[in-house]
Amino acid sequence: MTETDLVDAELQNEKYQYNAWLSERIPLKRALEDYRDPQCLRFNYSSEKRVTVSIVIAIQQEHPHTLLRTIYSVITQTSPHLLKEIVLVHDGHPDIDLIRHIHHKFPIVIQLDMESLMGIIQARLTGASIATGDILVFLNGHMEVTKGWLPPLLEPILLNNQTVTEPLVDAISRESFAYQKLVEPEQMAFDWQLDHIFLPLDQHSWNSLPKPYPSSQLEGRVFAIDRKWFWHLGGWDEGLRDYGGDALELSLKVWQCGGLILAVPCSRVGIIYKRDELEAQMAPNRNPSLQVQKNFKRVVDVWLDEYKLHFYRYNPKLRNLTTESLDKPRDLRRRLNCKSFGWYRSQVAPQIRNHILHAGLTNYAIGKIMPFVAPHFCLSIKGGFPVIRKCLPTNFEDWTLTSRCQLKHGNMCLDVDYKNNVRATKCTKKLTKNPWHYNYQHSSFVANGNKCLQIDVNKVELILSACDSQVTEQRWMFTNVQDFKRGRNRDVCSSVNR
Repeated sequence: MTETDLVDAELQNEKYQYNAWLSERIPLKRALEDYRDPQCLRFNYSSEKRVTVSIVIAIQQEHPHTLLRTIYSVITQTSPHLLKEIVLVHDGHPDIDLIRHIHHKFPIVIQLDMESLMGIIQARLTGASIATGDILVFLNGHMEVTKGWLPPLLEPILLNNQTVTEPLVDAISRESFAYQKLVEPEQMAFDWQLDHIFLPLDQHSWNSLPKPYPSSQLEGRVFAIDRKWFWHLGGWDEGLRDYGGDALELSLKVWQCGGLILAVPCSRVGIIYKRDELEAQMAPNRNPSLQVQKNFKRVVDVWLDEYKLHFYRYNPKLRNLTTESLDKPRDLRRRLNCKSFGWYRSQVAPQIRNHILHAGLTNYAIGKIMPFVAPHFCLSIKGGFPVIRKCLPTNFEDWTLTSRCQLKHGNMCLDVDYKNNVRATKCTKKLTKNPWHYNYQHSSFVANGNKCLQIDVNKVELILSACDSQVTEQRWMFTNVQDFKRGRNRDVCSSVNR
């Protein structure tokens, strides 16, 4: 690369949030491998003769070359008997040259030019409103679909039109554009802070792979839904603006109002994970966008029933946040005679209840953990390892000290091995062999009898050392500790394996 190329690449990377310079040098019709499980090739699908599909893509400031590669991948990897139209919504600040190019090159693409910025949720709704295919498939403008991606998504919907399907979503590198296959299927779920978590599949679903399996929540970027069923559910709440909260709202609406969601391993789609899209999925109490916070609050107040009290216990600042009227979504829920969130919790997502949701009622403390000697740094997990790094709103830093004396970060737990090395492991429902205790008097985390969590300042890493109240490196600030628990017991979890 020349110096001019480097400057151009940096400017485009800042604008589009991925390596647009490299994207321009990758063929529009590049050939991806067939990433399906070999067993998928044995399945027969009847959808090609029975249904038509509208692809809906809403974009904001998308790099032209990357968007064109998305369109080419859809057209080349989809049977013309299935694909009725691609509805492309340009949400604000449209590229007129790009619109003209697509118009002349792709007659199958219907373009909507929204001169004012509506936000991705409302832009998707606008695109869906003019679509005429039997089934809607929502994508975004920086995806590539792979061989045989569509028929597996359609088949379950033909068997039951109240089924919503989603593929396995792989990653396309923001830097190299390499396609990175997902290691293994997982179950997406959420905790009381509405953070995304990923849980292992139940044994039945695992043994049945690569057949579709129930999923309690949509990932949201790409999914298929019967058009009439989508509008029967009211689409998305018109009060959801910009982005964020839409996947959770539709997931709860589908399940609680008589439908189901299936993840389909025989369909694979790759996506470039842009920074603003990752922020849209952040829990509302850590999200820098006030609008995203309002979106999640709307979903909670309409769909979580009495369980919203647990959400507000974790997110007290959102309790008094003002939003637009909830009359329409609440009326829709009553009209559709939708089930309660308690039903969803027990029947749709029992594994979430066991792993996450019931634990929230008896946790001792939830919040950030920061060393006294470096109060601007937070305990976190990166790449499967516990680390100390600078506290940032874009990082997931919250920890939970549970009633089982586990120190949890999402679905990972801080653990100690037989050599007293501090590590991160997948949390289990079993009582831990190395329970953690938080000593309020000394602000220390104690494990393995009288060993305390300590920061090695020189190496900026965690160690376990003999407890000494005079060692400042063993003192930790734990934010949002529940004071009522503190008043009862100076050393929480003292009754377990003590």
